[in-house]
Amino acid sequence: MGVLSWARKRRARFERVQLVDGLAPLEPSLPEQTDAVFAIVAEAVLLQDAAEEVLVSVGRGEHLGLVAPRGGPLVRRFFALRDALPRPRDPWLQARVAALDTILLHHAMQVATSMEFLAVAGRSDRLSEVTGSYGGLGRPAELLDQTYAELRARRTDASDHVSDISSVSGSPRGRPI
Repeated sequence: MGVLSWARKRRARFERVQLVDGLAPLEPSLPEQTDAVFAIVAEAVLLQDAAEEVLVSVGRGEHLGLVAPRGGPLVRRFFALRDALPRPRDPWLQARVAALDTILLHHAMQVATSMEFLAVAGRSDRLSEVTGSYGGLGRPAELLDQTYAELRARRTDASDHVSDISSVSGSPRGRPI
């Protein structure tokens, strides 16, 4: 038996082996998913303030070279936060995530589009008029603030429930000591 035929047989034997991972990834718990969504919303609220500053700069007609270095990273981060949203099974959290998906897309597109309009605003009086009216993110910004408040209240309620249980049993996990 030649070296090549032995190598082919050996390789053929290993090609038939199927590797199976016995441990399936665990789905995050509802509190973990809520915490993840809350972290995304908290960052989005902070970015929202910076995005509104960019829109005000566009409205004032500032030079694109001064606006784009602030606006571009915001657009990328809004899209990254949108991609990081979990897909929860809880209906209440699903509704919030669906709204956040739309809000984050709106914020990213609003900033990106305003900078594109600013780039060509000098070519059209009407476009200059439109960019001059920019000043904020509107109703979606209010919805983001509202979602932040709802998630914060839900997390506070959950932690109050855990502390109530631990005060009764003496254990932080609600089990007798």
